[in-house]
Amino acid sequence: TYYHLKPGQGDAFWSDFRAHGKPILDEEKKQGLISDYKAFTNPVTDNPNDWDIAIATLYPNWAVMDQLDAKATPIVVKHYGSRESAFEAARKRSEIRDVVASHLAHEVIPK
Repeated sequence: TYYHLKPGQGDAFWSDFRAHGKPILDEEKKQGLISDYKAFTNPVTDNPNDWDIAIATLYPNWAVMDQLDAKATPIVVKHYGSRESAFEAARKRSEIRDVVASHLAHEVIPK
């Protein structure tokens, strides 16, 4: 997922990621829902609305993705304490960043 940060919101983005995104992703990894995650920054933008930060989530297989919503939702709710709190946190994120794009890619290892 590619994010464009709103002006002056870099610290707020990373603070939110450390407090909420990382713990949730770590728990998803612990439970085997994801195999890893990575964060990237874009040092060379093509236009003023280009992405600034990308978060890649690596899945162990396609089957996990079919169960992701049902199995990840309890992790998110437990972290935030309620669905309402999770929705409110998501709403507040729209004040610091916009989603530029979200893509699904399949890694290919040429032989």
